[in-house]
Amino acid sequence: MSRREDVTLNRLLQQGDKCAFAEFYESLWEPLFGYVAKIIQEKEETMDIVQESFIAVWKQREALGNIQSVQAYTFSIARFKALRHIRLNIQKRDFQSSMLQFFDSHTGGADERLIADELQRAIDLGVDSLPPKMREVFMLRRNDHLTYQEIAKKLNISDKTVKKQINNALRILRVKLDGSYPFAFLLASVLSDA
Repeated sequence: MSRREDVTLNRLLQQGDKCAFAEFYESLWEPLFGYVAKIIQEKEETMDIVQESFIAVWKQREALGNIQSVQAYTFSIARFKALRHIRLNIQKRDFQSSMLQFFDSHTGGADERLIADELQRAIDLGVDSLPPKMREVFMLRRNDHLTYQEIAKKLNISDKTVKKQINNALRILRVKLDGSYPFAFLLASVLSDA
């Protein structure tokens, strides 16, 4: 993209020109996807990050006046989002791994067993209180260990709907369990990813 085209695009985006944004999206989507895919290497997550990057540009369109290149700016947003995704997932995986190792290797006494049983009951009650469709999606992931794609195919819904249902279920469980059982949410999310 030439400097002149970038200045024109920048001006049009600041004015909220949806057609200009659509053309920009179409021309940049594939290169941006390729760029993020080299960082993330997970197609679904890469697509999410690319979409989120374009959404961020659109939301910030009125503040693009100081930006020299909208294209370079979009790549910077995508790079930041991809690296943040990696950092968060590394922390989550490390925590899940150490938590699972603890539970696998730790044979607690009667008190610990009672606490674990009470915690499991609290998680089960939380899951039982989820809306029926959300509970079904969550249980397929948690108990049957199905992937998002497998759940989507089985229930005839989109992968994104599955992901949203899982995220919403975890958010609801976090709210229900955080007060009484501050670590229960962590256990529930480990169980949903296991």
